[in-house]
Amino acid sequence: MRTATRRALVAVLIAAGLTVPASPAQAADVSIDLCAAAGTLALPGPVTVNVWGFARAGSGGSCAGVTPSVPGPVLTAGQGDEVSVVLRNTLDTPVSLEIPGVPFRQGAGVTAPPGGTATATFTASAPGTYLYQGTERQLPMGLYGALIVRPTVAGRAYEPASTAYDREAPLVLSAIDPAFNAAPLSADLYRYAPKFWLVNGKAYPDTDPVHGVAPGTKVLLRYLNAGFDNTTMRLLGAYERVIARDAHPLAAPFDATAETIPAGGTEDAVVTIPASGTRFPLYNRQLHKTMLTFLQIP
Repeated sequence: MRTATRRALVAVLIAAGLTVPASPAQAADVSIDLCAAAGTLALPGPVTVNVWGFARAGSGGSCAGVTPSVPGPVLTAGQGDEVSVVLRNTLDTPVSLEIPGVPFRQGAGVTAPPGGTATATFTASAPGTYLYQGTERQLPMGLYGALIVRPTVAGRAYEPASTAYDREAPLVLSAIDPAFNAAPLSADLYRYAPKFWLVNGKAYPDTDPVHGVAPGTKVLLRYLNAGFDNTTMRLLGAYERVIARDAHPLAAPFDATAETIPAGGTEDAVVTIPASGTRFPLYNRQLHKTMLTFLQIP
């Protein structure tokens, strides 16, 4: 009964953009099949742009009929797990995969040729929040996502007790320049000029709030900056306790209302939901107006 209840709770929280801390587990072998595929993304306006994205492969590693997402699926592993990622490329251009801070046995990254595959293997040796991504022309097209490596202690982002949390919400920050997406292989990157700024692949007013929080809940915000620019995110009505940067826990965590996440960087912050207030805006302080979401009760 307890197992069934927990599974039902997890399903509800995932639908709300939240997950509960995973139970501790022994090191294991983790196999991941990722497809790189073409798709479209609907933005306010309305505007529809071409994108490339990742998707989990179907039965037998098939990419037939998969729908890529921007960002790609959240990948998870436990500390000490041996991870194998098979990249299956359905695009007509090579696609690379790298995870800054996670060395592959094959080197810094792997590249799958058009219609081909590549395999990356690594040990998930250190817990934390990591950005998996393609290379510079692939990144603004949507080839990026979050990798979460969980520590051996359940309910914590890292080993220290100060990193304990009740719920987590990955927040992948990125941008779209429709002109670049229209011609990604020939567009001049020096002229790259985003018109939309995204939180988890959506631009305000279409962003998904972080639902299901309650007063006193400790919410772990896992920021991942998949854009080319440094991004400052500000939370109104509550403090964030910054506990880690680039998957390295801080020796001295600190409270902040705004934090800058460098391009390509990650940051972990725990928000204790205040007793008063029901909606807490979280927005880009550079006033990129479409990079806005909310922590919302419930």
